[in-house]
Amino acid sequence: MLRLVLTVLICLLPLCGQAQDYPREVTHRLGVTRIDHAPERIVTIGYHEQDFLYALGIAPVGVHEWFGNKPYASWVWADEPRRALGGRPAVQYGYEIDIEWVYAQKPDLIIASFYNLSPSLYHALSQIAPVITGPAGEDVWSVPWTDELRLIARATAREPQAEAVIAQIENRISRIAQANPAFRGQQATTGFYASDHFVGYDGRSGANALLQQLGFVQPPVFDALAQSTGQFSVSRERIDLFDRDVVLWLVDPASADAIRQMPLYRATRLARDGRAIWADPDLAAALSFMTPLSIPYALDRLEPLLQAATRQRDPGP
Repeated sequence: MLRLVLTVLICLLPLCGQAQDYPREVTHRLGVTRIDHAPERIVTIGYHEQDFLYALGIAPVGVHEWFGNKPYASWVWADEPRRALGGRPAVQYGYEIDIEWVYAQKPDLIIASFYNLSPSLYHALSQIAPVITGPAGEDVWSVPWTDELRLIARATAREPQAEAVIAQIENRISRIAQANPAFRGQQATTGFYASDHFVGYDGRSGANALLQQLGFVQPPVFDALAQSTGQFSVSRERIDLFDRDVVLWLVDPASADAIRQMPLYRATRLARDGRAIWADPDLAAALSFMTPLSIPYALDRLEPLLQAATRQRDPGP
């Protein structure tokens, strides 16, 4: 429902980014960029910035595909807003930035707010068009989505739209938290499994930050173990670290089956009480993207799953 409201909001918001709004300067991680004219051909080279533009009522002409191999690098939560804006962007595939591909799109603004752009590549791209990276002073991979949206809104003169979107989503999060007092104080976190080890994330990571907004508590040891990347790895024998009130597993079906078959996992309270949430590919992707479009989609799916996971269990004999 919230996705529909956001789509209507995007379509009804007055257009900004007119000539009188420029020139303007944007301070970001790699410096200060001056944008002289309202951009008309925006290319995003990070992994999820297209969602932020669609949420602001802007259709980019070029985007960078992260994963999923979706048409126009657009997942289910972004398809409706993209179509409403007539968005049919060119797509760059692969993790590295292809400067020639960027140049071919004839951009007048390049956005790399969710990409670890090097100073040398930033300089090279700046010869093509103005470039903005992520918010200054914040880690590349754990920037709050609100800060990223406000930065992109600053570059595109869409500040009123950004604040309207933020207020709507934050009100939705607040309503879910108030309607579910059972969430409060329970330890919850996200987990990943990669062939022979588990991966945990600190409290600033997108999905964990969202769980905390809903009232859950991040296990303190996860923050202590996390490296500068915001994550840590442990062997399969340390599954005990994930024996919490709720764990949201962001894994594919094969990995989910592998975890469920582990004797050490089956011995945990998490497994016995059925407090694990196994996100399907769309939900896992939404919680990885953590954008103004994916968060409402994730909330609609996540609330009943969290309610089921936190339901009181019989202690048994």
